[in-house]
Amino acid sequence: MAKINSTQHNEIAEQFAELVVDGMDMKTLVQYVYDDLIEYYEKCDEDELREQIDNYDEDLYDELLENVKDVTHVEKCQTYQELIDNN
Repeated sequence: MAKINSTQHNEIAEQFAELVVDGMDMKTLVQYVYDDLIEYYEKCDEDELREQIDNYDEDLYDELLENVKDVTHVEKCQTYQELIDNN
């Protein structure tokens, strides 16, 4: 196999990526981006994640945090009655 330099390697990678993307339907493309973003954001520490969210919308982090707290609270309650009693 012929040896290639890093520029050639990168150009081949770019051409191949373009072919792969061109072959994806919209649903597959959206799912790929979604999965990739989740993987990226899950690897961020708390400060990095907050910075990413604040760059998107500076009020969004607090809203998302409240969503998580509400879900966590609901998950801790084993019955509907416990949920009512705790609120």
